[in-house]
Amino acid sequence: MGKATTRPKKGKTSYSVRGTGRLYKRSKDGKEYPAGDPHAGNYYLEYRVNGKRTRQPLLHPDTGEPITDLTEAEKQRARITAPFTTKDKSDQLLAIAAKLEAVKQEHAQAIDEAEPPLTIANAWEAYLDSADAPETGADTLKYYAGYWKKLSEWIVGEHEGIKYLRDITPEMAGNYASSTLKRDKVSPNTYNKHTGFLQLFFRILHKPARMTANPFGEVKKRSLQTKGRRELTIAELRTLINEADGELKTLLLIGAATGLRLGDCATLKWNEVDFDRRQIRRVPNKLRHKDHVAPVKIGMPPELLSRLSEIPTGNRRGYVLPDLAELYTYRNNGGRPTKQPDITKRVQQHFMDCGIQTHREGTGYVKVPDPTRKHEYIWEYTGKRAVVEVGFHSLRHTYVSLQAERGIPQSTVQAIVGHGSPAMTQHYTHVTDKAAADATLALNVGIMDADYEVLPDQPPAWVRKLAEGLNRDNWEEIKAKLLA
Repeated sequence: MGKATTRPKKGKTSYSVRGTGRLYKRSKDGKEYPAGDPHAGNYYLEYRVNGKRTRQPLLHPDTGEPITDLTEAEKQRARITAPFTTKDKSDQLLAIAAKLEAVKQEHAQAIDEAEPPLTIANAWEAYLDSADAPETGADTLKYYAGYWKKLSEWIVGEHEGIKYLRDITPEMAGNYASSTLKRDKVSPNTYNKHTGFLQLFFRILHKPARMTANPFGEVKKRSLQTKGRRELTIAELRTLINEADGELKTLLLIGAATGLRLGDCATLKWNEVDFDRRQIRRVPNKLRHKDHVAPVKIGMPPELLSRLSEIPTGNRRGYVLPDLAELYTYRNNGGRPTKQPDITKRVQQHFMDCGIQTHREGTGYVKVPDPTRKHEYIWEYTGKRAVVEVGFHSLRHTYVSLQAERGIPQSTVQAIVGHGSPAMTQHYTHVTDKAAADATLALNVGIMDADYEVLPDQPPAWVRKLAEGLNRDNWEEIKAKLLA
């Protein structure tokens, strides 16, 4: 008979788990038996590492004696092959993960092909059509369109091949904000408006664009150095109005008497002037794009009422200030209001002509003595960019501050001038002691609560009759009767 085979016999397998090697018994005479065979012998383990076959006897870790028990042999096999089986499982998991990622990408690609994500070319129309976009006035929307156009053109020029909105990364947004906008030297206020809108833009469109992050979400705002307008003294206010003429005089009177913004004064219409009630009823331009906004009611002082009454009844159609309204409402081919600055320049020039310095000391143009003519002055450039402190908006500051000094409730003033919060109104209420002392000499500005109407008391009939008969010969007699 030949020598007994060293291969395991058929029956119980010697392989427990794939990758853990072959466990077998070996007798003293060198014969091999399957694990668990009743023949006497010591246990051995055969396994491969990187294609190289290794055999080793299994020994007790504490005594170093050969292992003859199957249970103990299984424990030692597990200990020896653990590093290799762990690696195998890790490789398997990595392979599974890679396969899942590939399937995920195939699924996403199938969705994109069936329903493509929002493209850069279609993004603006999608924003306009979105129900989530906030209500925006026509002029503001034109600025928003300009912000988006600037970014989209920059993307096309700097990142050729980008098609979808979701492909715009935070890194691109940061580069755009830091390189393009800062290179253009836009003001901090414009910078914040620009990047703030783009942040809103991507937030509104994140679903149709299938975006996972807002690229402008981490773009920081630039710090603002606010340059507030100061109030005017009563003397300055009188000089401004007395020295003006034509539509400019009326514009200044409306601003001083109502506290309305420049645009609302320039575009005031006759159907918003109520002579019988002596008040102006106006929906501010900032709120005209919203639905169901009630007009504010502002009483007209005698000076303004008299000025508007000079216009013949037959001419009270359309705008109160037609020439200024034409400048304010003009739009170029791109829809931008390019002539509005002309009104501001005209107003600022009038301030300067009245001897009121509009810029902070040491900036812009300053008034200095004319070296060629005594008692005359000229405007000389300081060499520094002007920091404007006085302008048409100062009329609004003055109006609000004087109303506060007269004890008008803050909520009433807030409703009339259209401030969004009491804090905004408080920002205006800081008149000087001089202004407070002169307040009684100011325009007799009537003011009415925006929630209900308060009509001024009419003088008795006998007083009106005396007033109608007043002349230079009898004024002292009539005065005595009135004071009696």
